[in-house]
Order: sequence, then structure tokens, then C-alpha cells
Amino acid sequence: MCYDRLGVGMTPACAQACPTESIQYGPLDELRERAAARVATLHERGVAEARLYGHDPSDGVGGDGAFFLLLDEPEVYGLPPDPVVTTRDLPKMWKRAGLAALAMAAATVAAFVGGSS
Repeated sequence: MCYDRLGVGMTPACAQACPTESIQYGPLDELRERAAARVATLHERGVAEARLYGHDPSDGVGGDGAFFLLLDEPEVYGLPPDPVVTTRDLPKMWKRAGLAALAMAAATVAAFVGGSS
């Protein structure tokens, strides 16, 4: 229900229908500012555990297009404490796999060439 709505400049249905306005939609920088202000307000009210999860561009997932206000440790919500995108290391893995394949091919050629003399 979002693709068509977004295509014509409308808010996603979930954000529009959310009765508590917990789901918000808009420019990411603006959402980050609002969320940081909300955390600051909670801290001022004595909720020291309040934190944003998934908002930091330097974390293991490079920041998310969605982030969450948590009132406890991420594990309590079934979230990993230090999220990492598993495909982040994919280029390095392909390079190592390619080098390993070349080494195996070279060893095979050396075994056949060295064995025939």
C-alpha cells in the first residue's frame, strides 16, 4: 500500500493511520532531529535508558532508513546489540575466494606439470 502512495507524493498508509504517530515518515535528517529531541526530552524526564537504535550512520549497518526509540537494551526487544550488515564484507570475501581459486588452479597445474617429468 506504499509504492502507489509514494509515487503520487502521499504518506505511507501505516504512518498516516498510526493513532499514536509512532510511525513517522519524511526526510531522514528531519526524522533524526525529531527523534533526538524526543530522546533528550525523555532523558530530562528521568528515562535514562531511552536511546535510538539504527540511527547512527557509523554503526554496523551504516544507519537505517528506519530507526527505533528503545526504552531498554536492544536485546530485550530481540534486536542485536551491535547490528552488522552481513553483505558489508562481500567484496573482500569474493576477492579472497578468487585468490583461493587461483592458488588451487596453480597448484593443480604445478602437480600435473611436475608429475609428468
